[in-house]
Amino acid sequence: MKTKFFFAALVAMTLIGCDKAEPETPIVPEVSDYKGTVTVMYQGSPFNNENIAVNFTPAEDGKTASITIYQIRFVPQMPVTIDVTIPNVTVQSTPEKILISGDQIIPLAMGGEFPRYTVTGLEGEIVGQELVFSLNFGDSPTSFRGELQK
Repeated sequence: MKTKFFFAALVAMTLIGCDKAEPETPIVPEVSDYKGTVTVMYQGSPFNNENIAVNFTPAEDGKTASITIYQIRFVPQMPVTIDVTIPNVTVQSTPEKILISGDQIIPLAMGGEFPRYTVTGLEGEIVGQELVFSLNFGDSPTSFRGELQK
């Protein structure tokens, strides 16, 4: 009788051990294009750049990415728009979202580096169809909120 009980307990424990939930797979970062609003704080007031295209391009290893903001003006008086790339952004992927961050990143624009506008405090995420991030370009607090373009 004790042998049957022991055997039944052993079978039950084996079945319980096999019933482990599989770990959820992190989202795989992909090249994506977004369109939305870039807001730059200028003289204490928000300056909105609407319908701005932003490209998110992860590295092959999925641990870093570059973010390119197209046709942006940082102040209302800026006579031209420029494309700005933020390289080496840290990427952390979870099953629910992709987190992005970075600090002390020298942005690229007009064919060169712009250390005067070093990116600090970059934080953001991609959740579903939305990319949201904030950062400082030098002394200028800047943010973006946009939707995935298909």
